[in-house]
Amino acid sequence: MDRLMKLASEFNLFVVEDATESLGSSFKGKAAGTFGAMGCLSFNGNKIITTGGGGMIITNDEQLAKKAKHLTTQAKADPNEYYHDEVGYNYRLVNILAAMGVAQMEQLPGFIERKKEIASFYNRELGKIPAFTPQKISAGVESNHWLYTAKVKQQPALRKFLRDNDVDARPFWVPMNQLPAYKDAIYFHKTNTSQQVYEECLSLPCSTHITVDDLSKVASLVRKFYHD
Repeated sequence: MDRLMKLASEFNLFVVEDATESLGSSFKGKAAGTFGAMGCLSFNGNKIITTGGGGMIITNDEQLAKKAKHLTTQAKADPNEYYHDEVGYNYRLVNILAAMGVAQMEQLPGFIERKKEIASFYNRELGKIPAFTPQKISAGVESNHWLYTAKVKQQPALRKFLRDNDVDARPFWVPMNQLPAYKDAIYFHKTNTSQQVYEECLSLPCSTHITVDDLSKVASLVRKFYHD
């Protein structure tokens, strides 16, 4: 973020952070999603807290906040008339789901602590396997450990082995430049890092309610696959 914000300042760029998975994470004491002019958080069912769907826009700019709320409430410009002064969207988080989110936020510190415990367990149990490289946390970063992802050798085979033993490990997202909707889009790269991540990384089960027995089963299977 230091490098990105320096570039943004130099070239007068407007930064919107996709911080959807990083609620509770920070860099040098500053919360993810608060570096740019606006940030976006997701409360989808697989995130560290959930409202079942939807998310939140965050900003410290009052005018941007008002504009965002206007657009997400159908751009309705008159409280009585169905008059819309621009193209708007029905992107509101309904009150019932918002109440669920408030209750979830109260549990966030406990969720983050449990995620740290899970990451520490996997690091301890699997970190010494040569073919298994845990994700490193950079200096100054406080991670929420939303996913436990590692760089692994024979990723497709390991994923199949785990699934055959009733453990659902997930690959990373297919790079967007490979999706049909963007097949004709121009793509610039030096090392094609996104492709490498997709091919080599795997996320192990790490839900906050996972049991010690389940964690031990996953670790045992990974060790068995690599004959460690």
